[in-house]
Amino acid sequence: MRAKIILFLLLVSLSLSAHTVAERDGYFEVEHSWKFKGKECSITLNISKKLYDYYRNDREHLAYTYKFNEDELPPNYFGFVLSEHDRPVMRAIAEEFSKTAATELERIQLALTFVQSLPYAFDANSKDVDEYVRYPIETLVDGCGDCEDKVALLAAILYEMGADYILLVLPEHMALGVHCEGVESRRYLMFQDKRYYYLETTTAGWQVGDIPEKYYAAEMEAVPVDDTPRLLIRGVRFESQSAAVFQKANCELQLDLHNLGPKKVTDLFVQVRLIENRGTMGRLLMEEQFSLNDMQEGEQRTETLRMRSLIKEHGLLQVVVSGAEIEPLSYEVELSYHRSWGR
Repeated sequence: MRAKIILFLLLVSLSLSAHTVAERDGYFEVEHSWKFKGKECSITLNISKKLYDYYRNDREHLAYTYKFNEDELPPNYFGFVLSEHDRPVMRAIAEEFSKTAATELERIQLALTFVQSLPYAFDANSKDVDEYVRYPIETLVDGCGDCEDKVALLAAILYEMGADYILLVLPEHMALGVHCEGVESRRYLMFQDKRYYYLETTTAGWQVGDIPEKYYAAEMEAVPVDDTPRLLIRGVRFESQSAAVFQKANCELQLDLHNLGPKKVTDLFVQVRLIENRGTMGRLLMEEQFSLNDMQEGEQRTETLRMRSLIKEHGLLQVVVSGAEIEPLSYEVELSYHRSWGR
């Protein structure tokens, strides 16, 4: 991945943004130009076709399917914003912007004008569906997007810049808030004892801190950045062989795991317990622990764990999955002997 940005003096008073995409061998060459503070900016990006197709076609890998509520944040939205596979592109853009602008405020404003200069497009017109969230890579190649697409792109760039920002969810709209020194606007949102200034991405001309009039009195939900990966237990199946009294039987546990991102999960660890679930005794029949390989963003796999346990007519299976980046996940189900159990 590479990016280069060139700034030169604007020779005319007005300049329209220009976006071109050329297909090369294995990548898209994306060129975009826009105006920033009386100067013309131009950026060239090489974006992998394979990566673009991955985001465009394999959308289930981040649990894309959801019932969209325009007053709420799309589920796992940060999976789109902070997907680890496109970080090199976002990082290249952020690094070039950081070289070009002298202060943090100027860097944020440069990134903002870049995203603003990409045309606004309704999903129904550009994707022929009612709701479609673009990954930042898609927005760069497509050269357009609606509010949540453009916010995701700007948020991805600001994340690599190290900016302190939050998502702002409004009725039928989305924006960003940024904590930054030197902003002249008197309008801001207080969040966790800090001032966050509004960033409007949809159209050109809005500066850091400018709020469109129709949103002056709108209710804004502040959502802090969350780069914690979401790991799901999609399915659990447990089987055992028959066993005589006081003897242990061979058992097999299958776990269907899915890492929704936005990054890999490391140090995966599974604790399995089988408890006699009859009367008040609650006797422990088996307890085993297993270490698993890391799971990359978007990865789905089935883990088969084998163990031995005493088997009783009624049991309680407890499974806890933990990792370095995630909160422990718990699964519990009552079992009956001579059956295979799961969901």
